[in-house]
Amino acid sequence: MGCRNRLILLSFSLIVMACAPALAQAPTSCKREGSTPRDYLDCLGNAQKDGEKELERTMAGALAAIRADEAIPQMQRNRWTNLMEESQSRFVYWRNFECQSIAPYEGGAAKQMVGGRLGSGIGALEQRLVCLIDRNQARIADISRRYPPPNGWTYTEPAPPEPAQAPEPPAPAGPVRIIEMPGQP
Repeated sequence: MGCRNRLILLSFSLIVMACAPALAQAPTSCKREGSTPRDYLDCLGNAQKDGEKELERTMAGALAAIRADEAIPQMQRNRWTNLMEESQSRFVYWRNFECQSIAPYEGGAAKQMVGGRLGSGIGALEQRLVCLIDRNQARIADISRRYPPPNGWTYTEPAPPEPAQAPEPPAPAGPVRIIEMPGQP
């Protein structure tokens, strides 16, 4: 194995160890006890979606902080932002593989799987969602620590664009002919 491949393997191993705690826990806002399985999974799904949005905002803030650092030449800032975007893409690929393929076997969910498919209960889906939530929170904490906004400046998400007004349909050209349908009064 070449030196470059060993370095990549070592880097990946360090990422896995840093980002993968022993067993992820559901957010405290989602209570399994006293909830229906559907309500519990909906809560986890909503927490996962909220985490995705927060991760996107955190990355946008980090990229904005890099772009705003005028002490670094523009060419270097461009390279840095490109590498950050690639890093995020690789994180998402790793996170999705980890949470889709490995997490369902954790937390006792594997006992409810038959031939690699979900048997009974919600364990495998729960583990996937909890994994996604946990990995996103770890990434958010890491990026926030490493890329705080410059002093006196905070990143705010740009306002969504105003919805475009649908154009008025064009007036019919020529005479309008009304067609009567059989059975219509």
